[in-house]
Amino acid sequence: MADEEIKTTESRPVEPVNVAVIGTGDGSRLPSGTEAETPGPHQPNVIIKVVGPVLALTIRFINVFLPVFSGILTAALTTDMIPASDFMDLAVKCASFSLAGTSVTFLKDLITIFGKLEQKYPLLTGSV
Repeated sequence: MADEEIKTTESRPVEPVNVAVIGTGDGSRLPSGTEAETPGPHQPNVIIKVVGPVLALTIRFINVFLPVFSGILTAALTTDMIPASDFMDLAVKCASFSLAGTSVTFLKDLITIFGKLEQKYPLLTGSV
């Protein structure tokens, strides 16, 4: 064993994990930037980022709209199913088609967020 190298491993610090939560604006949640420390050196700490409901809905809308738009645009470019005079006309038509599917998801997100707010404020909705 004297001839062999002794191999050792060094512990590296674990980077913190960012977690976004949707805030209600009443200050009852943790403030943005709060860091929750986890026990032990091998588990990441958690940093909380509070996002407002309007920003959360906007981000979710864009996150669904762009893939749907790019999929419809790709299909339209490879086939002649959507008649258009030029690329800009085709892009506008594809964007209008994308809004239909994205709107359904947007309504689902509205129901999710306002359902959570209704659970938090039952007296305002008469659900008591």
